[in-house]
Parts: sequence; C-alpha cells; structure tokens
Amino acid sequence: MPHRPSYLDIVDDIRQQIVSGQLAPGATLPTCREMCVTYQVSRQTVGSAMIVLRTQGLIVGHQGRAVYVTADPHRIPSAANPAGSESPHA
Repeated sequence: MPHRPSYLDIVDDIRQQIVSGQLAPGATLPTCREMCVTYQVSRQTVGSAMIVLRTQGLIVGHQGRAVYVTADPHRIPSAANPAGSESPHA
C-alpha cells in the first residue's frame, strides 16, 4: 500500500476543524511555523496542504499574510469526496 502524503493529513484535520465549527468562517489559521510544529512537518508540506485547501475554497490568504477560513461548514463536501482527490502539484 502506498504511503499517504502528510499534507493530506493536514487537509483532513483542518477540514474537520471547519466542519466541527472549531474554525468558523473568518477565523485565522495558525501560522505556517505553528503548523510545522503542530504537525511535525516541513514548510513545504504545510504549503502543499494550503494549496489544496485554497483550491477547495476552504481558505483564503496570501503568502506572508494571515490565512482565513472562508467556507461555510454546511457547504463542505462530505468525506465521499476525499481531500486526496486533488493534488497540489497538478
């Protein structure tokens, strides 16, 4: 079985935080450095996760600035459309 990329674990975790209401629309995500420490990954891995979340319309922000939750938790696709279906390197 192939190894699942770490950035997908971050995507799933942040998506779950949005769905649960822990991260509400307009909430600021932790900084890249904070996420690196939390998830014990590189900045590149966090960046890959942010690309997927941005592509899915869950967050908005630019490099060097804060990143905010944009999605309404009720509009987020269910787990039937897994985060792994999109690659940040496409």
